[in-house]
Formats: sequence, C-alpha cells, structure tokens
Amino acid sequence: MRIKVLHEGGDRFRADYRGHSVTMDQPVENGGSDAGMTPPELFAASIAGCIGYYVARYCQQASIDSSSLEIDCDWSVAEHPHRIDAMAVNISLPGVPQNRRRAVERAASLCLLHATLQQKPEIRITLTGEQSVAA
Repeated sequence: MRIKVLHEGGDRFRADYRGHSVTMDQPVENGGSDAGMTPPELFAASIAGCIGYYVARYCQQASIDSSSLEIDCDWSVAEHPHRIDAMAVNISLPGVPQNRRRAVERAASLCLLHATLQQKPEIRITLTGEQSVAA
C-alpha cells in the first residue's frame, strides 16, 4: 500500500489515496493558511476514527444501536524528543447494556492503529531524486 503526499506550497500538503484527498496545513499562528488539520491532529483523528470503526462493527454484530456513537481523543505533546506522549480516548455510546461494556472496550482495543502503536513499527526514511550540482 502506498499513499502519496504532495507539497502544495507554504505549509500545505495534500495526501492522495484511492481517489480521496486530505489537505494538511498549519494554523495561521504557525505560518500556515489553516486549510486543513495539522498532521498530528489528523493522526489523533485517525486513532479516534479507527477505534470508532471497530466499536461500530462490534455493535452491528451484537445488535447494539451505535447511531449516537462519539469518540473524543485528547492528546498531549512532550519534548526530548518532540512527540505525542499521551492519548486519552473516550467512547460515548449511550444505551450499552452493562454486560456488553467490556466487550465494547475490547473491540476498541483491536483498532489497527492502536495495535500498531503497541508494537512499534519499523519506519525507514530515504531521500530520492536527482542530486543538484554543487555551485
């Protein structure tokens, strides 16, 4: 699987995959034009969305109404190295029977992104393209 991210100028980038596009940018106070979420904001949204997907699928299989499902993701940044150091995900799902609450939490923990963070992935970064001639 390969996603392509293109620089659109300034602090704006566009990610393209399967005919879909997502714009990423920085807020005005960081020098951007605020045309989209920042990459860390999109990362947190992806975690919340992935957890929501797994919960909704479980609810569908268990005949639990998920029409009012909401997921909040709070996150904080630490330094040395600069990174997201904590995420708190709250699943709001009114009407879950008491005997199904643990199962909903288990389903949430099966999220692909959550599992990826639990088992640190290998990330290789390479620079490609023609070299410029030194002046």
